Amino acid sequence: MNRWRFEVIRFPSAAREVARVLGIDAPPECRIEHGRITAVFRRMSATRWPETQQFEYAMGAVRVVRQVFSVDDRRQLRKAATRATRIVFEDASVVGGCAVTARWECVVPASW
Repeated sequence: MNRWRFEVIRFPSAAREVARVLGIDAPPECRIEHGRITAVFRRMSATRWPETQQFEYAMGAVRVVRQVFSVDDRRQLRKAATRATRIVFEDASVVGGCAVTARWECVVPASW
C-alpha cells in the first residue's frame, strides 16, 4: 500500500512581508500544504466580523499573499502562488470557563 507523503512548510519571512503590506502587527502563519498556500490570521476578532467584511479582507489578503509569494526567491513559493489559496481566521476566547476557538475559512481558486 502506497502512503501519501506530504510536507507542511512554514515561511515566517514571507509572513512578515505579508503583515507589512497589509499593515497588521501580528503576521499570519503562512505555510504550504499539498502545494496550496494557507494563511492563518489569528487574534484579529475576524470571526466576529460581518460576512461581507470577512470576504473582502480575505480577497485582499489573497492578492497580497500571492503577490508576496510570486516575487520570492524560492521556487516553491513562486509555484504555490499560482495555485488555490486558503485564508483562515482563528480567534480564541473563554466562554463559561471553557476555551473556545472560532474558525472561518475561505479557499480561493487559482483562477480568481
